[in-house]
Amino acid sequence: GTPSRALVRMAITGIYLVRGIPLDVQRTARARAVREGTTLRRVLGYAMREYAGGTWTPKPDGIHD
Repeated sequence: GTPSRALVRMAITGIYLVRGIPLDVQRTARARAVREGTTLRRVLGYAMREYAGGTWTPKPDGIHD
């Protein structure tokens, strides 16, 4: 379907949602990133690089079911 205007506005401002991740987890992670002077994009990028490089393997926790 067509994205709603609200989602388009959020995408333009750099605030986006990750499908399948609870909103409270995303909000808390974003708030911590801001407090620490970084961005959620950097946090996600770091996690992906670590995972791709084989240096980090997430534990099953049921969040991504």
